[in-house]
Amino acid sequence: MRTKILSLLKVYEEEISLLLWTAALLFIIRSSGIILNNYAETAFLKRYGVEYLPVINMLNAIVTFFVTGFLTAFLGKMPGARLLSYVFIFSGFSVTIIRLFIPFGFDLLYPLLFMLKSQFEILQALLFWNLCNDLFNMRQSKRLFPLLTAGGVIGLILGSFGTPYFAKTFNMDNLLYLYLVTTLMGAVIVQAMGKSYSSLIFPEKTGKSTKKKPSMAQEFKNVLPLIKDSILIKIVLVLTFMPNVVIPIMNYQFNYAVNDQFASETQMLQFFGYFRGILYMISLFILLFVGRIYGRWGLPVALMFHPFNYMIALFAFLFQFNVFSAIYARMSTNIIRTTINMPANSILIGLFPESYRNMIRPFLRGTVVRLALFTGSSLILISGSFFHPKYLTLVALPFVLAWMAAPIILKLKYAKILRDLISNNLLDIKSLDQKELGQIFNQEKTLADLETSFLSAKGKDAIWYGKLLQQFSPGQLDIHILNNLENQNEKTQIALIKMISPEYRAEAANDLIKFLDIKKPEATIAILKLICQNGYKAIQGVDLNPYLQSNHPVIRGFAGACLYSRDPEKHQALITTWLGDKNINYRQSGIISAGLSNERGYIDTILAILSEKNIDHIIPDIIIALSRLGARELNSVIFDYLSHDKREVRMAALDALEINDDFSLKKAILLLGDNIYSIHEFAREKIRKADYQNHKLLVESLGLPSKKIRRGLFKLLETLDIKEFEVLMFAKDNLNKSYTYLAMGENLRQLPQKKMRDLTIEHLFQKKEIVLENIIRVLAIHDQTGRMKTAWKGIFSPDTRQRANAIELLSDILDKKTFNSMLPLLESPTPALALAEGKKLVKIPKLDPAGKDVFSMLLASEDWVDVLMGLGMIHEDPDLYEEKDLLNELKNSMNKNITKEVEMIFSKTKEISNDPQRIRATKISLGEKILLLKEIEIFSGLSAEELAAIAAETKELNYPKGRTVIRQNDVGETVFLIIEGKVEVIMEQTDGKKVLLDHIESGGAFGEMALIDNSPRSASIRTIEPSRFLILHKQEFKETAMEFPRIALQICTVLSQRIRSLHGKFQGESSSPPSLGSETINRDK
Repeated sequence: MRTKILSLLKVYEEEISLLLWTAALLFIIRSSGIILNNYAETAFLKRYGVEYLPVINMLNAIVTFFVTGFLTAFLGKMPGARLLSYVFIFSGFSVTIIRLFIPFGFDLLYPLLFMLKSQFEILQALLFWNLCNDLFNMRQSKRLFPLLTAGGVIGLILGSFGTPYFAKTFNMDNLLYLYLVTTLMGAVIVQAMGKSYSSLIFPEKTGKSTKKKPSMAQEFKNVLPLIKDSILIKIVLVLTFMPNVVIPIMNYQFNYAVNDQFASETQMLQFFGYFRGILYMISLFILLFVGRIYGRWGLPVALMFHPFNYMIALFAFLFQFNVFSAIYARMSTNIIRTTINMPANSILIGLFPESYRNMIRPFLRGTVVRLALFTGSSLILISGSFFHPKYLTLVALPFVLAWMAAPIILKLKYAKILRDLISNNLLDIKSLDQKELGQIFNQEKTLADLETSFLSAKGKDAIWYGKLLQQFSPGQLDIHILNNLENQNEKTQIALIKMISPEYRAEAANDLIKFLDIKKPEATIAILKLICQNGYKAIQGVDLNPYLQSNHPVIRGFAGACLYSRDPEKHQALITTWLGDKNINYRQSGIISAGLSNERGYIDTILAILSEKNIDHIIPDIIIALSRLGARELNSVIFDYLSHDKREVRMAALDALEINDDFSLKKAILLLGDNIYSIHEFAREKIRKADYQNHKLLVESLGLPSKKIRRGLFKLLETLDIKEFEVLMFAKDNLNKSYTYLAMGENLRQLPQKKMRDLTIEHLFQKKEIVLENIIRVLAIHDQTGRMKTAWKGIFSPDTRQRANAIELLSDILDKKTFNSMLPLLESPTPALALAEGKKLVKIPKLDPAGKDVFSMLLASEDWVDVLMGLGMIHEDPDLYEEKDLLNELKNSMNKNITKEVEMIFSKTKEISNDPQRIRATKISLGEKILLLKEIEIFSGLSAEELAAIAAETKELNYPKGRTVIRQNDVGETVFLIIEGKVEVIMEQTDGKKVLLDHIESGGAFGEMALIDNSPRSASIRTIEPSRFLILHKQEFKETAMEFPRIALQICTVLSQRIRSLHGKFQGESSSPPSLGSETINRDK
């Protein structure tokens, strides 16, 4: 039963305790608040006077502004929970002091109490929800906050119904003592939570100053440009300002009517208690069972309900000013606000990007709301001397009408607003789920407007609208493309032609003939390609001879294919002539025509051309032609081309690849690591759509060293139905692998301490983390609840609190055996302890104490970085590994970096290779380069894998003394890392005077900004002694950073720190040029 209830409520076992504590806390806040509110409102109306309510509301708005500022300042200096406990204590005792002064007859106590109850309610609620945001992550918030809110509403219900009873039992004024008791209970609950969850409730503050809250003028200045440019913001302003003008007017009418109806305090207190109790019961019912009603009518219509109901309530006051009108007004507006208006307003604000919301929300909640409340209260004050409160309806009427007009305008312009937001990248449609997209676009008016906009759009806008219509209204898109094609440039025409649906292409071929233009070769190729593939009949009466004479080989090829379709016998000779021509451009035309001819007799001729030399630029056409002709065993022909240097060749080979066995699947998987994004994406899509599937192989491939391959596989696995058995076997095998890496690292600790040994140990422990992360990510893919993904994010978070919570969550998700096997890897303080605990659960290999087994495992690894680590250790100390068989095998490695390292080892040990051409005059090994890179600040935080990728792209240069390495104002594309030597940094001023800024020694670097931008060098660098450098060029860095994004992030982090450091130096030493210490890396010299 317990399990079913928790499942129904979507609460996990480990969340129950914290949920109950926070629910109890909110229950205290709401129940004590409603008791104080009922008392304060009754006492104010009966003992001070309803006519003063507008003034008190104005003062309250001013006080609220200062109180929230005060709260913001204190939240930056102490934990929010501790501040909440202090607020509880202060609230209770301040109200108690007021209670003690009541017998002395001070009338000002009642307006003071009326204002205090509002401030206490705001402070306690803000601090509570701030605490909840610290305790629960976003995913938990979505599940648990409705339950917390329900607990708060229960507190409101019991507090409301209990108020008359407590007043009768203890005396009305003694309700303030009851408030003291409940607030002290709240403080006790906070302290008790602190003992149970000390790190969560009372975290240590970092001491960083909080951001100063902007003034009203500054808020307005920030938002003004947005107001001018956006219809949506204008509508949101009206929807915020107008109701907040009307709310104090209706509240005044409500309180006035209630005050007239009930002559005694007891009657009024009973009314407030029972009325609010019933109101909150209805709200609780709506909260738990009714759901979000707004979705049934659409956003603009939903926003009309609230002002329309306000209009009815205001006229009820005008024609029947009594307690029944007051009850209807308060109850109906509260229900509609809760069920329709608040969710709809949240969605409306959510249409803005986060950067806009961060500006708009404070402006709306602060400046706009305060001005509106001031306006409403001022209108009450002004009109109070002239007429009865029921006529305030007429005062409020213009504001309500303006309020009603806003959603009407929104409905009329909703489609245009959405289009403008999306076209200006202000609404991220990728972040919306399919249901939300359907709500936005699956409306006839919206789609009609989209179609109209597409027909009048040009260039990128036309492509953008076309893609939207392709997704939401593909039926008419083909016709619209043909109608819009004539007004577009060549590039846009090509993009739109590609959007024509496969079913319509044969019919579209007839209409596309008129767009053939020899002056637009690329568009002409696109049209001829579509015609050749789908609609030969369309060109029966078209003279294609001018296209046969074109200088463009592709146009000739498609024209020849079209003519061949008319009369094969007549034009076969032309294709054969082209194929035999010595001019490679005519051979390209022949290959294209032959590929589209469906004549398999051309296959042998095309294969013969493929075996020739110097044909790189037509290889893609050859592969495409062989694929179109259905050449047998084509895979064996194209496998080598999947790793070709030219991306066009790789793309053509991938397109032709038939994934029909494990070997071809592995080839496609390797292309997930391609540096070209389009190839990476195409490989993923091809694997996903392939008839042949081997999920086990896909999961196992997560062990490949390439991060890009792993990222692609994870995306792919999310779309596939992976069997639970395959996932569990992967987890089991890779847990063993994690312990193996851990054991290898611990085994190497027994060797003499050296730099390469330490780097290898670090690398092995990092691989353990990667494998462990792969396990959890694969389990997360298979987990439909989303809990595993939450655990994955937390486990690899640097926040220890999140990590501990994630491990707890993991224990609830995984079966006991798997979790127990994983636990030592996750939380054991040392590798040795993890191995000691893990050997009871998994099989850990026994390794030779001398490290020979580890060396063999490293050198035999498929990961070239593993091999490099082993070779680096051997290069550093050749006596560590005496077995030469593996080293001899590695001489023939396909990885050039490995072969160089092996040759250097043999050279160092005087065992020179029999092939002297393979010995390179490199003075520094790749392992040594990695160690040097690790000593340099911008690369110091990178892994061995990332450092190896950079080191493989560096080159070594030697400079004599007195040589200028880089010159000021030259555009740089290279970063220099000093291996040996020393340089000076010289800046030439505008008057020609040269200033010596600094010296940089070995271990330093300069010119790194060249990797990021194209700015000229800001200073010159000259050697002051013979120097050796490692250099890294911009293009190689870009390619490496694409594979390892953390490299760029690390450099940005270092540069950010340096800018702050230089800023401090300029402030402290403004009288002299800034000195850049040799221990830091100099900003782009």
